[in-house]
Amino acid sequence: MTRKRAVIVGAGLGGLATSIRLAHAGLDVTVLEKNPTTGGRCSRLEVAGHRFDTGPTMLLMRDAVEELFSAVGRRLDDYVSLERMHTNYRIHFGVDGTSLDVTSDPEELAHNLDLFSPGAVPGFKRFLADAGYKYRVARARFVERNFTSIAQFATLPNLYYLLRTNTLRSLAAHAGRYFPDPRLQAAFTFQSMYLGLSPAISPAVYALLPYTEIAEGIWFPKGGMYALTQALERLALELGVGVRTDQEVEAVTVRGSRARAVRVAGEDVPADVVVSNADLPYTYRRLLPQDQPRRRFVSSRSLRHGCSVYLLFVAAPREFPQARHHTVFLSSDVSANYRAVFADRRLPADPSLYVCVASRTDRSLSPNGQDGVYTLVPVPEQTAGICWSSAAPELRQKVLARLQLLGFGDLGRSPMEMQTPEYLAAQYNLSRGAAFGLAHNFTQVGYFRPSNRHRSITNVYFVGASTVPGGGVPMVIIGSRLTAERVLMDLAHG
Repeated sequence: MTRKRAVIVGAGLGGLATSIRLAHAGLDVTVLEKNPTTGGRCSRLEVAGHRFDTGPTMLLMRDAVEELFSAVGRRLDDYVSLERMHTNYRIHFGVDGTSLDVTSDPEELAHNLDLFSPGAVPGFKRFLADAGYKYRVARARFVERNFTSIAQFATLPNLYYLLRTNTLRSLAAHAGRYFPDPRLQAAFTFQSMYLGLSPAISPAVYALLPYTEIAEGIWFPKGGMYALTQALERLALELGVGVRTDQEVEAVTVRGSRARAVRVAGEDVPADVVVSNADLPYTYRRLLPQDQPRRRFVSSRSLRHGCSVYLLFVAAPREFPQARHHTVFLSSDVSANYRAVFADRRLPADPSLYVCVASRTDRSLSPNGQDGVYTLVPVPEQTAGICWSSAAPELRQKVLARLQLLGFGDLGRSPMEMQTPEYLAAQYNLSRGAAFGLAHNFTQVGYFRPSNRHRSITNVYFVGASTVPGGGVPMVIIGSRLTAERVLMDLAHG
């Protein structure tokens, strides 16, 4: 019998992971990637001999990646070496200049908290226990399941668990119940920005994010996060997947209610199944026919996008032994910072930022005697109307000044590169340059998030940050399983 042909648009982590699952199931799989290398946002940049990850810089929920490899009879450790961070990150508080080391050892963290804010430990332990409950319920009931109808999602047990996990309460309000100290409220809620949301509008269930960091740890692949991309590509090739780079897809050819091919450089690549790992709003607007019926929530006017980021990569001329691998600097007024980015859609006057010096853990990433300094600043998505040709140099100076205050000295003359929302939109076809995909507010989670299968083109599927279950490396890897399950179930039913 002729093998079914699957064509995957985009070789991000979601596209590679889906190709692995489908190839293992016996499909003839081809992946088409517009850029010269695979990985999508999880790529690599070299500046003056330093190697930087361009997207995610840490791995959470290691078991999600282990499941992908074990599902096809492989061991993750045979493809990539992962190191668990002892100190997850150091948080600097701009409001008073204090700092807190957050570790994955609950007892050590409790000790740090007691010194930092006496009396905070009992509230922290209650917060962590509640967050663990949220994490277990969310994964079992909502994250790791395909919902093909509202009836499957809105069952009485699920409604009960939605209420029990405080889904309708904001994360900021939730943290306030456990931490009187506003600095600790900020320390255990800023993680919602991974989802493109302010803690003030993020559902309280996302307290599971700091729980994951503490209880399961933050992991770092030797060679950087790009080593995970290389591991997935290697496994895909071993399973017979055809990976074609420098192949920008022009359109999905549709006849009737089915996709027939994917057009690239004037060539039609035949397909029985099409899976798009390109950003979902971009796929609907640019690659699929516009005369197809669409659910309201895939209209670009009704989607809520997450924030974007400004990235600065500095090849520092010396080492910084005092630096942590991961450092978070929180603005002196975090509420004003969130309002600027998420409500007012303008650049914050006093930005929060995240700094990664991966060469503190892996010396192979920088030349001897030097460190690479990666800085990420959450900024509004492109609808803000910011002129980045003038805004980027000004923001760069603010970042460099902040790095100097954090002990990195004057880096102004060091080789560096920066990436803006405009760059992200062009390089990765991200709608509005939203670095984390669609936001994870209540109306865009679970069944209400854009589906991983097209409503009317019955053999077109989606994987990645803007479909179910959501953004972030582990969510996208879990999403590849959900998408593959739908593909194989549909093929089995003809």
